[in-house]
Amino acid sequence: MAANTGRNRQPAGEREALYGFHPVMEAMVAHRRKIHSVMVDKAAHGERIGRIAKAAQERNIPLRAVGAEQIRSVSGSDQHQGVTASVSPFPVETWPTHFFREQGDASEPLMVLLDGIVDPNNLGAIVRSAHCVGVDALLIPKDRAVGPTPAVSKASAGALEYTRIFRVTNLNTTIQGLKKNGVWVAGLTMDAQQTVFQADFNGPLALVIGGEEKGIRPLVRQNCDFLVRIPLCGRIDSLNASAAAAVVLYEAFRQRQITV
Repeated sequence: MAANTGRNRQPAGEREALYGFHPVMEAMVAHRRKIHSVMVDKAAHGERIGRIAKAAQERNIPLRAVGAEQIRSVSGSDQHQGVTASVSPFPVETWPTHFFREQGDASEPLMVLLDGIVDPNNLGAIVRSAHCVGVDALLIPKDRAVGPTPAVSKASAGALEYTRIFRVTNLNTTIQGLKKNGVWVAGLTMDAQQTVFQADFNGPLALVIGGEEKGIRPLVRQNCDFLVRIPLCGRIDSLNASAAAAVVLYEAFRQRQITV
């Protein structure tokens, strides 16, 4: 059996092959992409396939029942779960100067900045956690970072389809702009003095999560207002990026819920 590559076998910039039950279903519900067509496995008759077919028919999306091998070939993945859809690319935004005007004067946005996440599974898991705690925006660099691919949507269980993702040219410049707009920027590092449970995560906040191996780059670290760490015990000295992001996001969520 071939490995899951998450490859897009359709022309870049025009269409991509979304795959898996949750990504395809949530894309139809979220209405942020154009759904050109849907394929389902003709040999599959489970409840999920029925829901996909019904949703496509209700939205007048062309639906085809084909063999599993054709779905695997189109999606480029063995994790298709019997469904794939030809869709427009995910709507990535450029960071706008009007973001804070959109939020309103009384808003206290929660944002996540990712510094060098390259693993689609990690990005997908972070997107899922971010969506579940109500993150307002997720910012990723244009270079040396994975984007919102179909593999990321699959890893996020479809949460990507509801997430506002912004591409930024320079993370440090973006951080400086956030700070000028009254946002506190907290970087997650292993050697910070205060833990995530000691820090104050209320108010307008941007959490910076570093890459899988190197963590936050030195200049990005310097530009943060404060640093936090996750306390650990045992022989393993770190969590992976997505697990660490979930811990700090839920601590921020807990604190911010208390003050509501």
